[in-house]
Amino acid sequence: MATESLAAAYAPFAASLLAGGFRDPDDGGWPAEVVAAHVAKNNDLIAATAELVAEGAEASYDNATTIDEAELTAYATSVGGLAGLAADIERSAARLEAARGALGAKADTPVPVIIRDGGEVVRDCPIPIGAFIEGNATVHLRAHHEQIKALEPDWAPAAPPAEFDTYELILLVRPSDQPKLDEAATRALGLAHLGHFRKMHAAGFLKIAGPIDGDDEIAGICLYQAGSVERARLLAEDDPAVRAGRFVVRAMSWYTQRGGLAWGESLYSVRS
Repeated sequence: MATESLAAAYAPFAASLLAGGFRDPDDGGWPAEVVAAHVAKNNDLIAATAELVAEGAEASYDNATTIDEAELTAYATSVGGLAGLAADIERSAARLEAARGALGAKADTPVPVIIRDGGEVVRDCPIPIGAFIEGNATVHLRAHHEQIKALEPDWAPAAPPAEFDTYELILLVRPSDQPKLDEAATRALGLAHLGHFRKMHAAGFLKIAGPIDGDDEIAGICLYQAGSVERARLLAEDDPAVRAGRFVVRAMSWYTQRGGLAWGESLYSVRS
């Protein structure tokens, strides 16, 4: 797991907490709030251990303080229940990511680790701190996420939507042979490109548009409601940036539950 993705790995767990609706466990096990409190406190304990290692200090880990149910219940209440726990999971995960980043070459430093489960010591041995963080953000996290998912309500609807709104999804793709433009020409074409969006909105066809970050191929997404994919394609291809070869158009239909999207005043509205 890359360092930058460590904190993001906790997003599904936090989302489960925010969705809520958990039932109490049938087997007398931990309720969702206690599981979440354990995960947050364990993140902090491992992060604190890693911070000591990064500073060159002696460090060890013992999970005794992260498995006391009474302490975990009190902690869950103190942070504000499920919503507060979701925020605390994100906070502690960010701390863990930062601690891992600060380790550098010291990630291979072994630290004494004691792990207790059900009142028994199940592991008592040194573990490299970097590998320990990795295991916490993968195996440990997945196990506890499955634990709370088993307590979730059934989120599946009784039936799929009966009616849909239809849109045309336009992807603006960077071709391999994009024209080379100087700064002035690039700026002028960019303004003309935005002008096309304003025109299409004024004509009643464009709902929203915007650029994409983090993809080498797709530059932007536009959502049209023009009556057909072919019609939307032709409208999108009238974009000056497309005509100039800056982008090529990929068009497809996109469906969402009837009334699922509400459109307010667009940034592309032309004001007098």
